[in-house]
Amino acid sequence: MNPKKMKPETNLKHYQEAAAGWESAEIAAVKRSEKRAWRVAISAAVLAGLAVLAVVLLTPLKTVEPFVVQVDKIGAANTVTLLDTRSITANEALDKYWLGQYVNYREEYLNQTSYGNYRATRLLSSQAVGSAYFQQANPENPRSPSAVYGTKGTVEISVTSITFISKNQAQVRFVRREKRNSDQQPVETRWIATIAYQYLNPPLKEAERLINPVGFQVTDYRLDPETVTVGGGN
Repeated sequence: MNPKKMKPETNLKHYQEAAAGWESAEIAAVKRSEKRAWRVAISAAVLAGLAVLAVVLLTPLKTVEPFVVQVDKIGAANTVTLLDTRSITANEALDKYWLGQYVNYREEYLNQTSYGNYRATRLLSSQAVGSAYFQQANPENPRSPSAVYGTKGTVEISVTSITFISKNQAQVRFVRREKRNSDQQPVETRWIATIAYQYLNPPLKEAERLINPVGFQVTDYRLDPETVTVGGGN
């Protein structure tokens, strides 16, 4: 047989084989592309799921804090919040506690507890403040609480707000209800105590540490009236 007559058939077979090889290569490439697409789609889905989970976990950290602005009779505003919905530092809470305690010890009066309040006030005061307080509370002073109120009179204290005006200085607003005897209607007045304070080493004596365990000390105390009298006695 003449080889020249078989050449077209050989070429056709060659083209068919080449075409089949190209088709197989294209199919393989398509499959690889599909695998990559699925990997990308799965990765995107996982990332989206993680993003949603992160938002869900962070949602409780974003809160709306309700508060009430309380205005008293003379127009003084005081923000009222709940301790469990407010971020408050331990130092601020401790300062407010001792400032409130000090004002109560110093300003309230009841014959049965007067000595205990006097002793606590001295332990929470610096030497200068304590000496001035001693002169004020000395029974020989005709204007001392024991001389004015005796065994029947009382002075009740209600702290209404504590505001920090600088480092280690605060203003304590309180209501004072005074009765000269048990039958008298209380006379109500409002006051502002401006207090400077510090923390020193706690007292060495165990009995004194039970009253002042943190070494709180008032270094300056000024008392000013905030309002006029709103009640009267008989």
